[in-house]
Amino acid sequence: MHHIFINENEIDLSNKKITIKSESENYHHLIKSLRIKKNEHVLCSVVPFSSSFDYRAVVNDIKDDSVTLLVEESVEGNELPANIHLYQGISKYDKLEFVIEKAVELGASTITPISTEYCVAKIDDKKTEKKIDRFNKISKSAAEQSKRHIIPEIKEPIEFKKMVLELSNKKGFNLLFYENASGITETKKILSKIIDSIRSGTDKNIDINVIIGPEGGFSEKEIEMAKSANIDILSLGNRILRTETAAITALSILMYELSANI
Repeated sequence: MHHIFINENEIDLSNKKITIKSESENYHHLIKSLRIKKNEHVLCSVVPFSSSFDYRAVVNDIKDDSVTLLVEESVEGNELPANIHLYQGISKYDKLEFVIEKAVELGASTITPISTEYCVAKIDDKKTEKKIDRFNKISKSAAEQSKRHIIPEIKEPIEFKKMVLELSNKKGFNLLFYENASGITETKKILSKIIDSIRSGTDKNIDINVIIGPEGGFSEKEIEMAKSANIDILSLGNRILRTETAAITALSILMYELSANI
């Protein structure tokens, strides 16, 4: 089943009707890219995200100026029971774009590129707005493909030091994955704490902040800075992983734990 994000002014729940006008991006996506046909089903998520429901609709009419769908039922969105915020060390753009795409598929709620001491690549200040716009388009496409209820936001890059300061003032779990962290026992303990916290119901919409280094990893100074802010320094195992592999591995583990144990 195809999946699209629609604006709230395109859906009329009282009449159970969705109308996509020809001037909208969705119209061209449905007609030209998806080659939608009458009686096909489409899963529609409404932005802004005012509820936790998506809508299963069937194509009723296709015209030159609009596509009309009839809402058949509302379905609960398939988001994880926690907000995962990925802080990703800036890497070469093809790798960063790859990480963004896969992080969205794996359930990240937001993604923030971070500038660290060992970053090989930098985002030119003059091109930041253009890059972030491209990153958010990648996020939307990945969210549609994986049938996310939300479109994860790709935020503007920040310095490592600023990130640490921000996280030190927020509730939730702060997890920094470091190639020199010893053993995976501590990682298991933290995952158990997260699951227990969600199960207990004491934390609503709990935040899990995942921090991944760039190609060059983190400096010892950055690790000490993170420790002083009570950020957990964790391991993903004995192997040295590429930055994109580390991000995917960490998010895959979290997605599994949150899906299988809640």
